Amino acid sequence: MAEFETIVDQIYRAATDSDLWPQVLHELAASVNAAGGVILTRRSDAWIGWRYSAAMSGVDDYLRSPAVARSAATVRLIAADRAGFVDAYDVFTPEEWLADPVMTHWGTPAGMLHTAAAAIQMPTDDFVVVHLTRRIGQAAFEPADIARLDAYRPHLARAGFLAARWRLERLRAATEALAQIGLPAVVLDPRGRALAANALIETLTRHVKWLPDDRVALADSAANALLRRALADMSDPAATTARSFPARGRNDDTVVVHLVPMTGEARDLFDGGCALLVVTPVAARRAPDPALIRGLFDLTAAEASVASGIVEGLSPDQIAERHGTTPATVRCQLKGVFAKTGVGRQSQLAALLATQLKLPYPPKLPYPPTE
Repeated sequence: MAEFETIVDQIYRAATDSDLWPQVLHELAASVNAAGGVILTRRSDAWIGWRYSAAMSGVDDYLRSPAVARSAATVRLIAADRAGFVDAYDVFTPEEWLADPVMTHWGTPAGMLHTAAAAIQMPTDDFVVVHLTRRIGQAAFEPADIARLDAYRPHLARAGFLAARWRLERLRAATEALAQIGLPAVVLDPRGRALAANALIETLTRHVKWLPDDRVALADSAANALLRRALADMSDPAATTARSFPARGRNDDTVVVHLVPMTGEARDLFDGGCALLVVTPVAARRAPDPALIRGLFDLTAAEASVASGIVEGLSPDQIAERHGTTPATVRCQLKGVFAKTGVGRQSQLAALLATQLKLPYPPKLPYPPTE
């Protein structure tokens, strides 16, 4: 079992390297004879990131499942309003605890039973929850165990604060790197709240509206609706929601908005549920660059060919004849182009693709890319 000072040191190191949290949670659990632990970040009514020790098998599937929204565990933990760890039996009866989804969908099948947890408010409006559990057959947590865990709570709170600040600095660095190559950018959470933004997007007031609570919207109502749908679906890598679409400004000038999900399989403690919004201006040209258009809108080669034909003024039947395929196939591909570009008519598609982004090439990065 690691000494107190060693665990405290590991906690602070994990603040800037989230890969260390599983070992920290293992040592923290071992200090009170628990099987394992999980640390989670909660924003609004959703978990946005978590890390857990090796013994907590199955907890990742539970946290991704609909059952987690039905659990009363976090609500009761926060309602306890205790600046320290809380035993589950302080806020649940034994029968209630066994019937809660955290137990029926994860704890009991995993062989876990007794739980001690702490909720820590962050300056970013996030909650950090640390959850430690003992196996079925072990004794419940004693007051002495809770007191031992409470000694770690101030360090966990400071580490959470440092992790949040570290995350914001990384997000700011990402937006500033894009500013170096002339791209307005902002990092958004699922509610459309800006977490970091560069100066270029802050001055793009013809297209971007800044709302109360640091929320971001687009001046073009149709484009803003697409943005909201994309934000709602950004945690689903299989979602077919358009993530690159045109947006008109107040002066009727057009930009292309790109929403790039920043979620990952690791569910990093503070990085879950973010997206990078990049606005790229367009400049009129006589013909589009098919390779650039294909890359910007994630079109397949066949879809890009269909889109180019539309810009030339060809009908789906004429495009089918050109490529030796059927009109039905072309219409199916055109439907895919509409979904990816966020337009609904051929005339809108032609107007959008008859413009080409004016980007510096090759881009000059402020520092060499890292792996």
